[in-house]
Amino acid sequence: MTAGLRYEWVRISTVRSTRICLLLTLLLSALLGYGAANPHYDFDDQGNQLARVSVDWLGAFAIPLSITVVLASVVAAQSIGQEYRFGVIRLTLTAFPRRSQVIAAKVAFVVLTGAVFALVSYAGSWIGLLARGFPTPPDGAVAPTTSFFLRGIAFAVLWSLSAFALAGISRQTAIGIAVPIVSGVIVEQILAATLSEKAAWFTDHLPWSNAGRWSDAERLTSGVGVPPDLVHGPPVGWAALVVFSAWVVAFLVVETVLFLRRDA
Repeated sequence: MTAGLRYEWVRISTVRSTRICLLLTLLLSALLGYGAANPHYDFDDQGNQLARVSVDWLGAFAIPLSITVVLASVVAAQSIGQEYRFGVIRLTLTAFPRRSQVIAAKVAFVVLTGAVFALVSYAGSWIGLLARGFPTPPDGAVAPTTSFFLRGIAFAVLWSLSAFALAGISRQTAIGIAVPIVSGVIVEQILAATLSEKAAWFTDHLPWSNAGRWSDAERLTSGVGVPPDLVHGPPVGWAALVVFSAWVVAFLVVETVLFLRRDA
């Protein structure tokens, strides 16, 4: 197991795309955090500007993380998809015949990948906030809690694992990257629009829609920017991540069974 972990570390740390994706995460998070923290000033009835300023501190961290998980999924999906694409998986299994240890090492590094990307995203977001002049939440802003940041890390880890599992099942890196995006942005939205009245429970428990609601708990509590479709009560926050994690576990089980049984 130790040798497998060392192998994965060498692979992930020497692949150029890992460094590129981390750098893009930092830059994009800083830019998106800077944009999300655009201050809105309040005015009185006479049009005079008040001292109170409104800044979306939550959005400065949540919005960039939505892009970060896509970059993390690239690294996660490549950890197995590229090995199948270039036939390297045969060499890997020759060096490490115990497939269970190989898949365990890969899963461990995908978890680490998701967590690292989330932390880099947070750092970039804070740089953007610092450039805006709001290193700390101004009065009236909804400040992120420890739970918010932990949920963000869990969101990134679970998204990375879903990309890894889908890439392993299909043996295609692109599938692992594209399916979560297409499903969350297009397919699940169509299902929600067409089945919300007949099968609300089903549409409330779709995988990547729940993943996207990881940051909505604070907004529901504060009443700021609450999407209308959350009023009736689909899972949000940790509950949404629990639903998403159930889907991810199912994907990983399928991938592990296929990895252990089918030919390389």
